[in-house]
Amino acid sequence: MLTLLIHRARCIATQDDARNEFNDASLLIRDGRIERIIPATQNTDELVNQVNEVIDARRHVVVPGLINTHHHMYQSLTRAIPGVQNAELFSWLQGLYPIWVGLTPEMVRVSSQVAMAELLLSGCTTSSDVSVRSSHLAATPQI
Repeated sequence: MLTLLIHRARCIATQDDARNEFNDASLLIRDGRIERIIPATQNTDELVNQVNEVIDARRHVVVPGLINTHHHMYQSLTRAIPGVQNAELFSWLQGLYPIWVGLTPEMVRVSSQVAMAELLLSGCTTSSDVSVRSSHLAATPQI
């Protein structure tokens, strides 16, 4: 049974109805699930020696994973095309559609991996890819 203690976080923010925030609190995670929030008033000295891993979070804020409900992961590959970086929407689409039509399944796979890595690095743990599926544009694969 793997256990992780996120210890003495500057703040643990919740998304419960009361919008609780816990200062200088700890978070006990067992087998990938949050078991409990331990308030600052409770002694955690013994627990620190019982868990598999301890993260010192005194300078960190702990928040629930963010959710992105609308993403086009294949577009990560074409983010830096100079001719359309500052274009208005219609010109941007006109400039990129010819490129998107030529994307191979491997390009879409790599672009999706880049997009997911960027999302994770920014705190997003859930995303919905709303990419258009057509005979010209490969569907985003499961990774």
